[in-house]
Parts: sequence; C-alpha cells; structure tokens
Amino acid sequence: MMMDVCLAVLLAQDPSAETLKRLAAELPDRLKAADADGNGTLDAKEFRRFRPVLKQAADKILGELDPSIAKKKTEKDLKKHDANKDGKLDEAEAKARDDAERLKDIQDFDWDEDGTLNERERTAMAWAEEGKLDKRFRRADGDANGALTLDEARAALPDLAGIKVKKTE
Repeated sequence: MMMDVCLAVLLAQDPSAETLKRLAAELPDRLKAADADGNGTLDAKEFRRFRPVLKQAADKILGELDPSIAKKKTEKDLKKHDANKDGKLDEAEAKARDDAERLKDIQDFDWDEDGTLNERERTAMAWAEEGKLDKRFRRADGDANGALTLDEARAALPDLAGIKVKKTE
C-alpha cells in the first residue's frame, strides 16, 4: 500500500521518467519489429521507420500517465483557434486550424507560395525530414558503425522519444 502511494507521488512529479521506463521495457520488441533484415540492429533506413513509431508511443504513454498534458494542448488549441469564442472548435475552426498547421509545415518548401507543394517541393521536404532523422540516427549510433544496437537505443532513448528529462539536483 505504502509502495503504491510512493509510486503515485513519483509519477505525479515526473511522468516523463515513467514514460521512459515503460518505453525501455518495450524497446527490445520495438527494435526487433523495426529490424527488417533481422540482423539485431537498425540501419538508417530502418531507423527512419522506427523513430516516428517510438515517438508516437511515447506521446501515448505520456498522455495516459498525465492527461493534463493533452488537456493543456486542447486548451491551447481552443484559445488559439476558437474564433467565435464559444468554448469549442466547430468544423470551420477545426479546418482553419488544420490548414494553418499544414501551411506552417510546408512554408519552408512552398517556393512558389501557392499553398501547396509540387513534386519538386515535396521531394525537398522529404529529403529535409530524412536529414533530420539521419542526424538523430548518427547521434544515437554511439560507435558510428551505421548500426544502432539495443544498448545504443537505450542510451539515446530520451532523444529518440522526444522526451526532455528533468535534471535532479
């Protein structure tokens, strides 16, 4: 009973630590699922599929542990996009939010400024995203051999999951 109370207090203080703990427990299975060639490590191509799935899992776990995070995001969205200030997003407001997010995502690559990406612009955006993932891969690949091991993934887990770890004093 006392242990449950202590655990609840710890989780309330830092849900990101518990998220990382759960992800670490799942990491061997997640790594194995992403390892297309079955050699026990991830190359850069396999990592490009692995990292977004890991990030999504981290966000899901964090949201389950601390629902206030999702609530804060919803409140922030509402404050920013509720044009008629009725306390909810109607269909038009939700569409405006989605359009604004889409335009924000593509703005650096919409060179002709038409609000859409042509094939050349889409290719450039995809290459840039691959470059970001490759940079993360290189940071995580501690021995720089082009193969991410389970131990390297564990060591880089906060970065790979996109979780900021609070420094303890």
